[in-house]
Amino acid sequence: MDPDSVEKPAFTCKYGLFEWLVMPFGLCNAVPAFERLMENVLVDLKWRTCLVYLDDCVVFSSDFPTHLVRLRQVLERFRNAGFKLKMMKCRWGRDQVAFLGHIVTPTGILPNPEKVKAVMNVARPHDLHTVRAFLGLTSYFRRYIPGYAAISAPIEHLKVKGTEFVWNADWEASFLQLKRRLVEPPILVYPDFSQRFNETKRVNAFIV
Repeated sequence: MDPDSVEKPAFTCKYGLFEWLVMPFGLCNAVPAFERLMENVLVDLKWRTCLVYLDDCVVFSSDFPTHLVRLRQVLERFRNAGFKLKMMKCRWGRDQVAFLGHIVTPTGILPNPEKVKAVMNVARPHDLHTVRAFLGLTSYFRRYIPGYAAISAPIEHLKVKGTEFVWNADWEASFLQLKRRLVEPPILVYPDFSQRFNETKRVNAFIV
């Protein structure tokens, strides 16, 4: 914490007055400030050696010797920045890791089963707030659901101002199909840029 800012998040309790010497989470600008710090520390390594989002950092490589070199680079940056790692949360030399709700493997990417389980346990929406919450959860995994926009369109329509909230068969079918598609999602393989790519566009009455 900057010396001039130490007193601002101070708090009192029966044991006295306490001040943070390092930035605590909970401050409105703590998350963006921490992300900016991580970006600056790893600025020239991002997308070449590692990926980082807040305190989640993944070091990637095509072979183990290269991995050791890249791992050393990242760890040296952390040490120079004064960071400390909690060993029980670190995973070393893995060929499969969980990262931001996804499972990353040598052959492709698939949704984290724990995150999918959370979607499967969501109850049927009963108002606009729960509709938005459900669509927010499923939209995060839309890349695994071909035709997501068309499938979710009936429920999306509930967000239109003035729409009466009366759950009908179309919305029920959309709700169940989104869940069903996430149970057995496809594995997203990495693109082969030596091959041709086909682009498909879909139009339906809900979207138009």
